[in-house]
Amino acid sequence: MRREGESDIQATPAGEIVTLTRFPGGELHDGAELGAVTEQTVRVWARQPGAPTLIARLEIPGFSPVVGSVPLSAETDWTGVLTLSAPAPVPDQPFVCIVGERRLSGRFAPAPDEHCAFAFAFGSCHRPYELDPDGHVRLSERAKLYPAMREELLTQGARFLLLCGDQVYSDALPPISVRENLPGDEDHPPPLETIIEAYRRVTRGYLGEAGFRALREAFPTYCIWDDHDIFTTWGSRLHESPLDRRLFHAASRVYCEYQHSRNPGGSLKEPPYHYTFRFGTAGFLVLDVRGARHYPSGTLLGTQQWEDIQRFLGSAEAASLHTLFVVTSIPVAHVSRWLVRLFQRLPGHLADEVRDRWCSDAFIESRNRLLSALFDWQTAAPYRQVALLSGDVHAASAFTIRRRGKFGAILECTSSPLTTKATRLERWLNLIATRAPNLLEPELHFERHFLVLANNHGLVRLRPLPGGGHHIEFTVRAWEERSRAFRPAGRLASAPEF
Repeated sequence: MRREGESDIQATPAGEIVTLTRFPGGELHDGAELGAVTEQTVRVWARQPGAPTLIARLEIPGFSPVVGSVPLSAETDWTGVLTLSAPAPVPDQPFVCIVGERRLSGRFAPAPDEHCAFAFAFGSCHRPYELDPDGHVRLSERAKLYPAMREELLTQGARFLLLCGDQVYSDALPPISVRENLPGDEDHPPPLETIIEAYRRVTRGYLGEAGFRALREAFPTYCIWDDHDIFTTWGSRLHESPLDRRLFHAASRVYCEYQHSRNPGGSLKEPPYHYTFRFGTAGFLVLDVRGARHYPSGTLLGTQQWEDIQRFLGSAEAASLHTLFVVTSIPVAHVSRWLVRLFQRLPGHLADEVRDRWCSDAFIESRNRLLSALFDWQTAAPYRQVALLSGDVHAASAFTIRRRGKFGAILECTSSPLTTKATRLERWLNLIATRAPNLLEPELHFERHFLVLANNHGLVRLRPLPGGGHHIEFTVRAWEERSRAFRPAGRLASAPEF
């Protein structure tokens, strides 16, 4: 029985009553955030409950203001997205986007052929809440890292933020878990509309945390989901219940409303939600490793996504890039093959986590196929580099992946978690799982450079090289709770090998 004042009783569109604990800081009500930017366009996401129209104004020095509007309705939980376009390309120029009383500042992207220096940040696993000794939800001390992260990234001149999964934990804490507070059971789930409302509420609760919200408001932000945005180990379980499938469809809808719609080409559609963008001569291929995942059939990326990847890598757009960042929420190299082979056939949640890896029996063919395509792109022209950006594992790490007896090297940079607290078991498993990475790997060679177990974010700096390509520097910025400051905890630098 919850104490008086600690729960909300909500009637769903289907007329069912669901009791849910309140979030400590409330929920996201109205807001506005920048999404994808190009050398000419700005994408802005907003939520304005009760407003019939979203109106945004783009101000660029030397140009007349650009105003755009889009209808809003309860059908999308009062969220909407606008793409505002300058009259002509204005690479690197500052702008202000005004939505209501909010002023969002940023800079347009460099021109596609501009070989320039820039920095960006990435991270994953946002769980700023925990349970107190009485089982009530409270804000964690770890949430204090967000204001410090915002100030640090502003000081460092970061151009954008990549959120690489688990921005929402729909299932982690029982009082605010979607699954645990729904009517019905695994075989008799409630209507889809009921579950959509539950996901909307938990999403507003996580995205409404003040520090995380202020961080997103300070930078153009790109997103991709992972399992906790749906529920833990989605797509890697041996069996799926009717409730599992309905949870997935509801989570897909809400992910589009609150996160994916800000991405390049983002809209309300069926998964997978992969996309690409570029920043000067650097490109970004953001993979969706959840939308088509199905362990029993061995499906990870799905036919459509794989065809799009091949088409992109063979395009003139990709041919003009010097460096390609590939975002995969689950690391390719972090967990060693021998450990997965040892535990993947066991029952229970631990085996679900093990099967979630790229090197599990069902998914290793997809891993090898993807790496082969990336190596082929990298070695097809001089000065090219490929770097994987990942999260998920509640640790930060850096690896180099090579093919035995062949040219090419792919970096993997992982940053996790932002505010999620790694359990003692997770910390122990990360120490063990990253050891002996080459056991049972006849064609690939993995080199681990470092492992960081503290809460952290990743900072990536690119410096153009005169002959072509970039000098890449990846730094893990680890959070120190006592000093309430970040420190450098791991660093990897790279340049083209040929």
